[in-house]
Amino acid sequence: MVVSNIYMASFDIKKLAIAGILGLFLLGMLGIFNARQILAIGGNSFETAVKLEPGSYQGGSIESKEAEYFYVTGVIPGQEITIKGTFTPASSNAGAEAVLVLYDKGRTKLAEKVEAAYETVLLTISSPLRGSESDKYYIKAGSGLFDIASFSLEISLTAAPTRGTERAVATTAPAAATAVPETAAAEGSNLGLILGAIVVLVILGAVVFFFLKRNK
Repeated sequence: MVVSNIYMASFDIKKLAIAGILGLFLLGMLGIFNARQILAIGGNSFETAVKLEPGSYQGGSIESKEAEYFYVTGVIPGQEITIKGTFTPASSNAGAEAVLVLYDKGRTKLAEKVEAAYETVLLTISSPLRGSESDKYYIKAGSGLFDIASFSLEISLTAAPTRGTERAVATTAPAAATAVPETAAAEGSNLGLILGAIVVLVILGAVVFFFLKRNK
């Protein structure tokens, strides 16, 4: 009877340990997943464009020859914007023609990438921004042909003054102003990713320790 109770207690401890490890693993994966924010449906024109902050966003589907419009603001003259788009075709047979375009406030095209592929399409565009802090910069993400099942955007700003803007930046703002502004969206994304990675590493360490102890 005593042996049976000891066996059951040992079994329960193992079950609890496994449940705890699985719980931590799910928590870690949830943290990593939440590091990429859900992207609101963009507007269907410049007039209805949706505002975004620098960060990582996961969007939904885009129908053939359709596009979604977004915009960013608060840019310091001389900074450079980089946009990475990942587009997944709705059909592996038809593929997808992904479109990623950047416009200035006057809707002049600054950078564009169009690429067709049967698998996931990766597009990256970048351009130095020379406007004032209140200017808008528009982003167009869409399909040139065939449906897109899902897409994601990564938007980042870096200090990259050009020869023509170095003097303007120096006279209109202190040197520290050329640094990339930390946004709440970017901070939340980085924190979620870091916490998720830490939890996953702790779980892996616990699993390795458990098996090493068991084999002794």
